[in-house]
Amino acid sequence: MSRLLDDRGRLFGKVNIVDVIVLVVIVAIVVFAAVRLTGGGAVATVPVKVTFLDKRVDQSFVPGAEAKQTIRDTAGNVIGEVQSVDVVPSVEELVTPDGQLKTFTSSTREDVTYVVLCQGTVTDSTAHIGSLAARVGTDVRLVGPGYEAQTTISAVVWGAEALK
Repeated sequence: MSRLLDDRGRLFGKVNIVDVIVLVVIVAIVVFAAVRLTGGGAVATVPVKVTFLDKRVDQSFVPGAEAKQTIRDTAGNVIGEVQSVDVVPSVEELVTPDGQLKTFTSSTREDVTYVVLCQGTVTDSTAHIGSLAARVGTDVRLVGPGYEAQTTISAVVWGAEALK
């Protein structure tokens, strides 16, 4: 044992055993973090179609989004290409003077739906577009040429279904 570890705790008389243990722990943490962040291997890119909904937008602020425009998040990361933009009057529920709840189309507010085709990856049944985990109900701020909109993801499909 004296040839392996000397009286000062050095391995083979050259390296301190505590330093070796610390180095092994640091390497293990780095490897674990790398595997965790990259998903453990090569991940195939698949087409992902995401539907974003911007509800109750004042008519004077309805963005001029058009198909075939590239859309980004607020950090400047490309989300994808706009496939279609649909603008419809918002539906509002109001109580009438006699106490009944009725629905009316708004004369001043509109709902804007963006359908965006993206390239992403799928892990654990969640589509990832850049740094965005595309889940229904997630709030996302979209930035396009000359506009910015606060939207909510209302639908996500991937693979062959996204190309339909």
